[in-house]
Amino acid sequence: MTRIFIAAIFALIASASMASAQSCPEIRFAKGAYSGGVGGVVSDGAPQCYTFGTGNGQTARLQLSGSNNACFSVVGLADCQTDYSFVTSRQTYRVFVVQLFPSPAAEQFGLTLSIY
Repeated sequence: MTRIFIAAIFALIASASMASAQSCPEIRFAKGAYSGGVGGVVSDGAPQCYTFGTGNGQTARLQLSGSNNACFSVVGLADCQTDYSFVTSRQTYRVFVVQLFPSPAAEQFGLTLSIY
């Protein structure tokens, strides 16, 4: 059962990664700030996509709030997390917020990114 669920998450992320860049807005910071956030609504089969760029050797932390039925994945790094930190490379990262379990109701969420 767990393998089926993980396979479904991967399939959802793979299909979402084909979305155009227009549907993947960049998480931006206010001038002089080290963190920024976005909010949105995620529903079954409709992940939300965001991007952010970093320098080499920084620490990035993503935190999801506002929903007990959502998680995020950082493409190539982490799957279905609500709080995740990592040392960055100089690149643009893509993050998908998805519903954890299928639900007829949409989930509101907040996603905070901090870079140190």
